[in-house]
Amino acid sequence: MSPVTEERERYYTDQSTARQAAVMALFMPINDQWHLLYMKRPHHPKDKHSGQISFPGGGLEERESLERCARRETFEEIGIPMDVIEVIGSLTKLYVYASNNLVFPYVGYVKQTLELRLQESEVEKVIPVPMSYFEYPEDIIKNMTITVRDHTLHDVPYYDLYGETLWGATAMITSELIHLWNQDLQ
Repeated sequence: MSPVTEERERYYTDQSTARQAAVMALFMPINDQWHLLYMKRPHHPKDKHSGQISFPGGGLEERESLERCARRETFEEIGIPMDVIEVIGSLTKLYVYASNNLVFPYVGYVKQTLELRLQESEVEKVIPVPMSYFEYPEDIIKNMTITVRDHTLHDVPYYDLYGETLWGATAMITSELIHLWNQDLQ
């Protein structure tokens, strides 16, 4: 799910100047199905990821572990208390060159459906997606041409999440997560 073939390696390059960040791919049971919680970022002209779909997450603070960062950011952005998140593990780190972040994805879950409290300056809305939605990738994986900061990318793969476009680093993390989910079911 990396955006373009000739730039794929840039996502896995560890940059010494990169800011460390962590995200939380969080599962929540809704109507007896596991849902993965995505958030849509509001539109801000100075935000390099403005309007994009992502997992809750952000930059590492001083003297903070990466896992704690993912939990804290999840609480700050969508209101899930840190102590109710059960962390299952982590996924492959990746470098996001557009914002110079080295992102460490964590996977967690909560045991029950919880009320969300969105930090409106960072979250426009939450998009809960049932894992069953990913069963038929041919129906939801598409390609597009996208212009990002005056740079046009062609044949960029993305997930169509009910009309919302999930691409880039979050799509790559999602792809790895779906692969692992499907392995556990076999």
